[in-house]
Amino acid sequence: MKINIEKIGAALIAIGVCVCCTGVQAQGTATVTTTSRGAFTEFVPGSETVVVRSETDPTPLRYVVTKQTTIVDETGAPVAIERITPGSPLSVQYTTNADRLIASRIIVQHAPVAPPGRIVQQRTTTTTTTTAPLTHEEKEALEHQQHQAKEKREEALEKAKDAIEDEDDDD
Repeated sequence: MKINIEKIGAALIAIGVCVCCTGVQAQGTATVTTTSRGAFTEFVPGSETVVVRSETDPTPLRYVVTKQTTIVDETGAPVAIERITPGSPLSVQYTTNADRLIASRIIVQHAPVAPPGRIVQQRTTTTTTTTAPLTHEEKEALEHQQHQAKEKREEALEKAKDAIEDEDDDD
């Protein structure tokens, strides 16, 4: 009888600890998502940053764009960030991590219409890559690099085989 009471007491203590720990974890994982509106200014590809001039503050805000960031139009259709024109109204849902604003969802509103008599400028960048056959010297250098890499792999393989054989001999 004494053993059963001890087991029941231990089980109750374990359940109490689990309940307390679960409550502490839930408090630490809360995330607050904020939404702001503004006009798209620019996308900085190297830093994966979207710059937006807020409706409420003339100082531009910089939002970090990650692989998890969803960029869509008003209908929910995906939009490539490179296709957003400067001045397009946006709604940005973001979380704050330290001093960084991390965008989770960007909704692009309808494109702004230029007032009469004003010209909207669009900047396009085109990258062209051309290839040419390798020269004789380049081919020889490439073959030499490949040969050296092959020799290094073979040496590493031999060392591994020797180590396995040494282990087998020790047993």
